[in-house]
Amino acid sequence: MKYNNTNKTEKIKLTSNNYYVILDFDKTMTSKNSFDSWLAIIDFDIYGEKCKKEIEALNAKYSPIELDYTIELKKKEQYMIEWYQKSMDLLYQYQLTNSKLKQALQKNKLQLREGTKEFLEKLKQQKIPVIILSAGIGNVIEEFLKKEECYYDNLYIISNFIEFKDDNMQKFNQPIIHSMNKKVEGKLPTTLQETILQKQYTILCGDIIEDIQMISKQQLENTITIAFLNDKIEENLKFYQEKYDIVLTDEEATFQEVEKIIERKEEI
Repeated sequence: MKYNNTNKTEKIKLTSNNYYVILDFDKTMTSKNSFDSWLAIIDFDIYGEKCKKEIEALNAKYSPIELDYTIELKKKEQYMIEWYQKSMDLLYQYQLTNSKLKQALQKNKLQLREGTKEFLEKLKQQKIPVIILSAGIGNVIEEFLKKEECYYDNLYIISNFIEFKDDNMQKFNQPIIHSMNKKVEGKLPTTLQETILQKQYTILCGDIIEDIQMISKQQLENTITIAFLNDKIEENLKFYQEKYDIVLTDEEATFQEVEKIIERKEEI
């Protein structure tokens, strides 16, 4: 565990009533070896080898770009928009249905990160608001959490939801959320917005540097930011340490460690 901003984190004292949580989903709530919520719904037994090759080609091109922090931001954002648009086009092309989506999720392609389920259970018991902000697919996240029996009423998902009609895919809700434009601002229902405005602090967990943008710059001073650095640790650690208060790698990258961080910050 690497603490990078002890001056800030030492000032933050948590109670069960004074903070809320923002979580990324793919490779944050799920393990680093899990499928992401886009890939999890593509069952190649249904869609065939051609679909598999097209998706693998997209991922081979764009996934390294997402994790390359030497690329200029505007150029990188354009790449991410291309990736998401092409991925959506494939789902239209291969005629995704809601029933096929649910069928694919039964194959256990998504795997929770160690300690995630227990962490969500504890937050539910303490009635702490949890916002899941994901550039993945909201329908997948919701169905998966229900399947894992941890879709609680204190959770709110902001993501790319697909509209279905008579089982058939109609459209993605707009605007599309990608890894470079993830922000909570302006995306919450009024009652939840009023609730979190009463909270003094925030816990934010993500797995890429852009996830830090989920919280406004004004709120960062009152936010403990925690990163799961999953890949290219030696190359990217310095970039993560510049942005996140705490970086978790290797065997420490679990939600048990996040719980320990919160417990150490709680007032006695």
